[in-house]
Amino acid sequence: MAEEFNFPIDLAQKCVKCGLCKSVCPTYPFREEEGAFARGRLALAEMVVKGELPLTKEVVAQWNECAMCRRCEWICPNDVQYKEILTKAREIQHKELGEDFISKAGLKSLELMQSKVGRVALKVAGILSKPLPKEIKVPLPTGGVKFFPKPYGKPFEIRGKTFKAQNEKKKLLFFTGCMIDVFYGNTGKSVIKVLNKLGYTVIVPKDIKCCGAPHLYHGNHEAFETLREHNVKEIEKYEFDAIVVACPTCGGALVEDYGKNWKVYSFTELLSDERIKFKGQGERVTVHVPCHFYTAMKRNPNLFYKTLEKVENAEVVKAEKAQSCCGFAGLFSIKNPELSTEIQREKMLDFKKTKADYIVTECPGCVLQLRDGAKKFKNKQEVKHIADYLAERL
Repeated sequence: MAEEFNFPIDLAQKCVKCGLCKSVCPTYPFREEEGAFARGRLALAEMVVKGELPLTKEVVAQWNECAMCRRCEWICPNDVQYKEILTKAREIQHKELGEDFISKAGLKSLELMQSKVGRVALKVAGILSKPLPKEIKVPLPTGGVKFFPKPYGKPFEIRGKTFKAQNEKKKLLFFTGCMIDVFYGNTGKSVIKVLNKLGYTVIVPKDIKCCGAPHLYHGNHEAFETLREHNVKEIEKYEFDAIVVACPTCGGALVEDYGKNWKVYSFTELLSDERIKFKGQGERVTVHVPCHFYTAMKRNPNLFYKTLEKVENAEVVKAEKAQSCCGFAGLFSIKNPELSTEIQREKMLDFKKTKADYIVTECPGCVLQLRDGAKKFKNKQEVKHIADYLAERL
């Protein structure tokens, strides 16, 4: 089976079973069993591939409870490439047992929303949902509820446009990502506003699709390759100096999985070295560092604090668990609502201790999860994408 699926058995065998990954795994504290963190999940994958264990629903359940935050890779002393191994294990699962309904529907929706029909449907949804509050309480098919953002009134509004800086120093291609295009359109505008102020002309490609990271992480390598090939062709139509992202999961895919030598910057990273000042209003600010910022993109979490130092008259308070997973992880939070909520609860309690007015982050998915958590756990803290927070203070 290892040869059939090109399973990296050599990478799995690099794990020396030290258990250090247990200390950073977001799911282990709420399960406390061997299959609930990286070491156990890798062992299950290796046993299935070797034919020592049948691929059962019980095995799949352990893999599905992984948030793919990749904090285990970040702390591993032996450089075990957990993502490479588990995505291959999930590919076996995908081909042998098929996709579960939620994964299939969720991943397909990411493809359909970028189609012509999807774009029209989202515009209609944006018009119909205008009277509704910003976040809508939605019952989950797996139990519980979640507050989701309503569709942005003008989805894909910035696509296919070039936003020129007055004194241009460089051209950046902005890979917007699904959530900014569909739900957080104002965040996309904030990214452009700040970058234009700094002298960057911003190009937004017309026809990029989902980056494919959710598909890859769920083991659907074929769908990922289709999306990757399409996006590479679209991106290479434009002339630019570097790519900028405001979602580290998209950034991680572009850096690790696209096989191109593009310079890819996160919005926060780019600002950290710029000479610019923002005007605070005497507020306290704390940070949620998205997991893929330092695991997939491999950027230093301190860049958030370096960037926020540029906000005058604002106090930055570091949360004890600033780098811990928020429990979103895309479809993970829908498929595992109880587990996701436990991780979320821990996160929100930690933020409450900071007494901050604002929680800022650079991941639209984390913004969704943290706003949902603020409502559920009555945190009177406003959650903002860092681009929005800074654009308001220019």
